[in-house]
Amino acid sequence: MSPADSLGRRAAISWARGSVTPQRLWPVLRARGGVESVLSSAEEDLSAFLGSRERARAVLRAGDDVEAERWAARIESTGVRLVTAFDPDYPAALAEIADPPFLVFALGRLERLRLPAVAIVGSRDASRYGRDVSWGLARDLSAAGVTVVSGFARGVDAAAHEAALESPGGTIAVLGCGVDVDYPREHRRLKERMAADHLILSEYPPGTEPRPQNFPVRNRIIAGLSSGVVVVEASRRSGSLITARLAADFGRDVFAVPGSIFSPTSEGAHALLKDGAILCRGAEDVLAELFPAIGTPRAAGAPAAVPAELSVEARRLLERLAREESLSPEELALALDLPAATVLAGLFELEAAGMAVAVEGGRYGVGRP
Repeated sequence: MSPADSLGRRAAISWARGSVTPQRLWPVLRARGGVESVLSSAEEDLSAFLGSRERARAVLRAGDDVEAERWAARIESTGVRLVTAFDPDYPAALAEIADPPFLVFALGRLERLRLPAVAIVGSRDASRYGRDVSWGLARDLSAAGVTVVSGFARGVDAAAHEAALESPGGTIAVLGCGVDVDYPREHRRLKERMAADHLILSEYPPGTEPRPQNFPVRNRIIAGLSSGVVVVEASRRSGSLITARLAADFGRDVFAVPGSIFSPTSEGAHALLKDGAILCRGAEDVLAELFPAIGTPRAAGAPAAVPAELSVEARRLLERLAREESLSPEELALALDLPAATVLAGLFELEAAGMAVAVEGGRYGVGRP
């Protein structure tokens, strides 16, 4: 890590732990041209930007905050990654919003942040219709190589995360508590699967318990990570409408799924449609609007629906193939630590389902329509 990168990391961690909010400090960082310029500012000049000498002193101390690095090292020793706003792994889409967090805590695969992403959000008290729609949307978007972002809540969020687990795009959860806190408790198994192969993010330090005020704040991260936000079911007072409003503020597209005119959980989505949200009848509407080069889920290199009977091994092969132009059975066996016979059986399954095709040299690629 270069001295400049080290300085940026230390400052970001210090500011995240301090009393100066991103909303107040980011305009200064952008006006001054970055971390080094801000840290070399005169206290009097900085206090004029920030509104007090106390805040200015807190900002200027960040470059020498050795305790911030020690605190970060203690957390990273538990397996939690710290990604600062000045880190190459920090998602570019999130950095574009008005007040991106200085620091996010991560469990899982950071490479998910480099994939195109769409948020699916909605009611915790979703109807069967809402859960089914969320599941289908997430399954098809993930099959197309799009990462599904949601808030890990009950109802629509949980359905979206679960549906995306076995497809190439995968899923990202943004929490309103620490990444080590099990909330909701019934999602513990889901969380374990996501931490292993997908991604869990929070701007709240490990150990932070869920508080009502945390969730509207984290919604800006859900919107910021995504090219668009799909609202499946939402009452007129739903937090999902906050995410939709933030997405619109950030220049993202907002989609809404129509529901029953008799259902209170459809009122929010219908209000969005009335106000100009894009009608969403399925993943093809989202893909056509946001990622026309991808097209339908099949055109992205995976079928629109992954058959439920597909084996776990075949699903792993499909996800690996989606990340490469082509691979031989030997390369797949080595990459996934699977016996050669298991790989060949899985490839046979994928070929039969039209999900994989043999190419030159005995190699395999993702099936095309």
